[in-house]
Amino acid sequence: MDKIFFIPYDDINVGDFASRTSVITDVLVRDFSRVIGDTNSFHVSDESAAITVFKTRIAHGVHLLAYISCLIGQELPGFGTIYCSHEFVFHKPVYIGDSITVHIQVIEKLDHRQIKLKTEIKDSKDELVFDGIAVVKTYK
Repeated sequence: MDKIFFIPYDDINVGDFASRTSVITDVLVRDFSRVIGDTNSFHVSDESAAITVFKTRIAHGVHLLAYISCLIGQELPGFGTIYCSHEFVFHKPVYIGDSITVHIQVIEKLDHRQIKLKTEIKDSKDELVFDGIAVVKTYK
């Protein structure tokens, strides 16, 4: 079993942050499509993508959101975190082969072991792809 990592609520401070960089590959997008059952769309079909405003395949928006969820669940606050809410905006697409940097930062500590996080994803050009505000509840 992997070592369980979490930061207790009392040890979390406003300003704490975590970041992670990933490359959105063809394999990842196709695997994500299979997992959610979206196997015949412009995310996986070059022909379908060619007739969209994007002209080429892009990652699913919810796929990008999963990177934020992963960062929350593995690093800040870590294991056992419960996602309570998330308001967000997609600013631009992420194309196959793009590198993204996911960043979360504590902006407020709330009652009942809840924390408010600023969430954002930037592409390799440091342009904002996604941003929002999430509320999560810590394990302890």
